[in-house]
Amino acid sequence: MRKFLAVKVFFWFWLTILCTLSLLISISFLQPDMLASKDISPPMLKNLFHLQRSLERHVERMPEKSIAQVISNRRHNKRAKVYLKHVESEKSLVSAEELYAYDLALLNFAIDGEPKAINTEKFRAYGPLKTLIRGDEFQLFMIIDNREDDLFLKVRLMPQWLKLSIILFASMLLSYWFARGLLKPIKQLQTAAAKLANGALSTRANVDNKRQDELGQLGKDFDSMASQLESQVLSQKRLLADISHELRSPLTRLQMATGIAASKASGDLDSYLQRIEKESQLLEHMLSDILQLSKLESGINHFEPYPISVIDLLTPVINDADFESQQLEKTISTNELPDAIIEGDEILLSRAIENIIRNALKYAKNQVTLTSHIAEQGLVLTVSDDGPGVSDEMLDKLCIPFYRASQSRTPDNNKAGGFGLGLAIAQHAIKVHHGHIEFNNRQGLCVTLTIPLQQL
Repeated sequence: MRKFLAVKVFFWFWLTILCTLSLLISISFLQPDMLASKDISPPMLKNLFHLQRSLERHVERMPEKSIAQVISNRRHNKRAKVYLKHVESEKSLVSAEELYAYDLALLNFAIDGEPKAINTEKFRAYGPLKTLIRGDEFQLFMIIDNREDDLFLKVRLMPQWLKLSIILFASMLLSYWFARGLLKPIKQLQTAAAKLANGALSTRANVDNKRQDELGQLGKDFDSMASQLESQVLSQKRLLADISHELRSPLTRLQMATGIAASKASGDLDSYLQRIEKESQLLEHMLSDILQLSKLESGINHFEPYPISVIDLLTPVINDADFESQQLEKTISTNELPDAIIEGDEILLSRAIENIIRNALKYAKNQVTLTSHIAEQGLVLTVSDDGPGVSDEMLDKLCIPFYRASQSRTPDNNKAGGFGLGLAIAQHAIKVHHGHIEFNNRQGLCVTLTIPLQQL
């Protein structure tokens, strides 16, 4: 299999280098004549002093000749030319006529300074060196033609800050372009995976179909996996709902037959029939929960939200819970209910809150605490018990249908419920009201519900 990402990384690496060089060269041609100076090397400094002494001796030996004739008739080291810079520009002298074609004014900055090696596009100069000839003071420069390639010389003569700025700009721009193209499908996959994990089974990554690299193939595989997962989960939910629905008819007939038989039975047979009736009621309750959960998960249970008073919603639920707690020889404590309005379905919300309170009463040792208050995000309802709680790794699994935190938490045959459906129903009921539910351990298990307030 071809490594498309490896090829892309290799391609972009060299593209960045080539584009940076091209940009440097292009900008260098837009620059005016420039020069670069550096410290002169000891051998060249020695040659410069030798040239100074040689000129002074030749001028002294040939008093009949002018200074211009002396420096122009030098036979040794013909490659090196002489430029004598005078304070009065008309008195400046050169040893060869071709030097007038050079922009010698570039050397004006070096007057009276330490000798330097000065590089320009056309020539290299070494100097200045103060020289006294026939009573006049000159600045001596040794000029050598620059034989370097003009293309790279222009780049080398650019200021360091400009070269560094171009390199940083070009590399950052191309790197950002490449990183953006590389990270975009990864971000799409990350977002889609998060939504899929939160139950949005219809989510797809939708990575560009034109991508033929590994990330493009990964996006296609992810979408294929999500489609199969959605199909399997929906089929499972549909099967569970269909089975539950089909079981209700024979269960109803069984209850009717049990009732008729109980009216005619006597003695020991009557106790067995009562047991059958109790178990059938338990089974009917479980089927009702399964159907309710299926409707919530599939979105079939549509409702028109309407204003609900928090006091009117919670008062009957708390009264029922208080009555049930007395039967279990436990207590339930509440604070003053807030006077606020929320929007939703009262029956659905009541059942969700009732399921949570009943779950707390079931596992509490002595007491259940219910508190409610209004916060910025809406109505916050907290239900906590003094039971054993659950392990931290099990907290995220409490709303999975038929899931129990431990094997010891089996259904209580003396009561309806206890099949691991109550919290699942509560979670979906809160979710369709645009709220959320959280679980954490304090003294026992603590469940926090948040439901948005009515939008004015």
